[in-house]
Amino acid sequence: MSQLGKSRSFARIMVREDPGKTFVLIQQALDKMKLKPKKLIRETHLVYGKTKTSMIKNRFGENFYIIAKVAGDGSAVDIYYNGREFTGPDTKAFAVPFHKEMNELVSCDPITNVRLVDISDADIEESAHKPVRPDNTPDAVNSVAKEIARLSRLRSEKKISDEEFTRLKNELIDKLYD
Repeated sequence: MSQLGKSRSFARIMVREDPGKTFVLIQQALDKMKLKPKKLIRETHLVYGKTKTSMIKNRFGENFYIIAKVAGDGSAVDIYYNGREFTGPDTKAFAVPFHKEMNELVSCDPITNVRLVDISDADIEESAHKPVRPDNTPDAVNSVAKEIARLSRLRSEKKISDEEFTRLKNELIDKLYD
């Protein structure tokens, strides 16, 4: 199992089915990939497993989590995969083949939000309870956008100066990248 501080590859797929149906589709896609999950939790639509070991490709099996989360009228399928490439996330080894199998079962959006994340197994499992915004934007981005809109209103009401608005806006944007 992974520990906090070890980067994992992350990717998201948006599916136009409810999480219960998507959970079944995830299992079917994994069956087509000949992967047997080690853990299936129906209540949170969470799947945990390990990829196969391949000595031909000089690869070892890597842990993965897949979670179907509520996202508006559909689902967000969050994929956490312990594999990574030297320069960043590894989508070719797991997320891309998984997406291909899912797309044969149901129409899926392209893979998005690909990045490396530092997250523990416990935090991944805890995140299964949290819905995803239907527009697929992180909550932090939306809260910053709301705050900038509020600052803009204060500036137009002459309650803050243009310079103060610019400074505060830049501070908020900088926080997104910390």
